[in-house]
Amino acid sequence: MAAEDKVEVVDDKKLKKEKKSKDKSEKKEKKRSESDGIRKEKKDKKKDKARQDKLARALDAHLQADAAKSFEAQDEQDDVDPEDIIKPAEELVPFALPLADEKTHKKIYKLIKKGAKLKSIHRGVKECEKAIKKCPPKTAASGETPAPGLVIIAGDISPMDVIMHFPILCEEHGVPYLYVRSRADLGVAACTKRATSVVMLKPEGKKNAGGEGGAKDKKKDADTEMEDAGDDKKVSAEEYLEAWKELVKTAEKQWKIQVQPWVKGTHPLQIAERERARQAARA
Repeated sequence: MAAEDKVEVVDDKKLKKEKKSKDKSEKKEKKRSESDGIRKEKKDKKKDKARQDKLARALDAHLQADAAKSFEAQDEQDDVDPEDIIKPAEELVPFALPLADEKTHKKIYKLIKKGAKLKSIHRGVKECEKAIKKCPPKTAASGETPAPGLVIIAGDISPMDVIMHFPILCEEHGVPYLYVRSRADLGVAACTKRATSVVMLKPEGKKNAGGEGGAKDKKKDADTEMEDAGDDKKVSAEEYLEAWKELVKTAEKQWKIQVQPWVKGTHPLQIAERERARQAARA
C-alpha cells in the first residue's frame, strides 16, 4: 500500500510539472505573437470588417452615380435657353435704370415693331449678348462715335441674374440702353410668340432683306415671328433710322440723369445715406 501511495504522489508531481511547462510555453507563444504583430481576429470582427468593406463599396458606387448625374444635368443646363427659366416678377429689378417714362415706352414699342419688319432686331438674352460683344469696345481714344445699337431690357425679370450683366456689357461697348416695365409687352412689340427679356435694335436692317437672305431669314424666324394681318403698312428705312437716332439720344440723356449721379456718388439717396451714417457715428 505504501508503494502504491508513492507512485500516485510521483504521478501527481509529473502532471503538475507538465502542466506548468505547458502554461509557460503558451505564455511565451502569446508574447511572441503580440510582439511580432500577429494577432488572430475573432469571427465577429471579421464579419464587421466585411460589412464595412461592403458599405464602403456601395457608398463609392452611389457617389460615382451622383457625379455622373450632375455632369449630365450641367450639360443639359448649358443647352437651356435663359429665356426658358425667366419668370415675370411683381416688381422691377432694383437696377432698372435708366427707366423709360410712359411716353418713351410707346415710342420704344413702335420702333421695335418697325425694326422687326426691317430685320434690324435681335431678340433674347443669347442673341443680344452675342450682338453686343461683336460691337467694338469703347475706349477713351474712340471719343464721340455713333452708337452701334440700342438695347431695350425688361425690368420685371426673375431671376434678375439673367440680365444683371447687360448694363455693364452695354457700357463697355458704347451701346445705349433703356429699361421698360413689361417683358410681355416687349415680346408683343418684337413680334414673337413668347415674352422677351432683351431686344437690340440696329441702326439699319439686314442686307438683301427682300432677296435670298430675306427668304432664309423668314424661314429661320417662322417659329418665333407672328404675322400681323391687320397691319400691311410698309416701313421706310429712313423713317426708322430717324426714329432710332431720336430714341438713342433719349437713352443717352436718361442715362446722364438717372445713372450718372449713382456712378459719381452724387445721387440724393446716396448723399442722404452718407449723412445718416455720419449721424450714427457721432451718436
